[in-house]
Amino acid sequence: ATRAFPQSPSDALAVVRTALNVPDANLDYLQAKLAFDAFIRPSVANDAEVPRTLDRLTAAARELAGTNAVDTRKLAAIRTVIYQRGVWNDDRPFAYDMRDPLGHDINNKLLATYVRTRLGNCVSMPILFLILADRLGLNVGLATAPHHVFVRYTGADGRAVNLETTSGGHPARDVWYRENTPMTDLAISNGLYLRTLSRRESIATMAHTIGEFLMEAGRYAEVIDVAEVINLHAPRDVESIVLGGAAYGQMFSREFED
Repeated sequence: ATRAFPQSPSDALAVVRTALNVPDANLDYLQAKLAFDAFIRPSVANDAEVPRTLDRLTAAARELAGTNAVDTRKLAAIRTVIYQRGVWNDDRPFAYDMRDPLGHDINNKLLATYVRTRLGNCVSMPILFLILADRLGLNVGLATAPHHVFVRYTGADGRAVNLETTSGGHPARDVWYRENTPMTDLAISNGLYLRTLSRRESIATMAHTIGEFLMEAGRYAEVIDVAEVINLHAPRDVESIVLGGAAYGQMFSREFED
């Protein structure tokens, strides 16, 4: 059932709570992402282009994969409709935004920006891929490395495969992530990185963007509130722990040191 998200542009905590405080069966990737994005840019709430585009891409991927398709065909179809020029994407394939690859401009992390410009980063790109793969019945979730998000697919044999959506959605080895974003063996063994996130943890990861937006606005108390909700549902979410700590530091500086 469709849920009504809070419409107040200042109620970040309620938006994140509403997206996460639901039974597992009601966790919806697209609905949560659009709610988070609408907090940052309220016009997103009335923008039908994103759901319409995703519906079209989903239908095209299903048609390309064929009836009773195996997972490999489904993944290939998703890669095609996203990254290959064709009628499915109006001859405008999606690509990595080399002008702002890390999404320093918070607007470039919004799904609406990705759909409109066809240029994304390691936040918008994996989320789009995740939604399509989930709609096609694939066992997928988000995964993280330091300051990076990607998709992990788990096959019927239980083997997990990293899918790097900033590079065509193709498989990437753990060692590649460790070379590009160094992390310790302990961090990996503790499940902080290179782990398939649950559906709830994946949505919690999407909520980082709200925390970053509030941080840029100097709304530090709200950052802490949002970080605490994220950690309640995703206790090993490193980014939100760091974000909350940084907000406390900024509050200390502003309220005492200055």
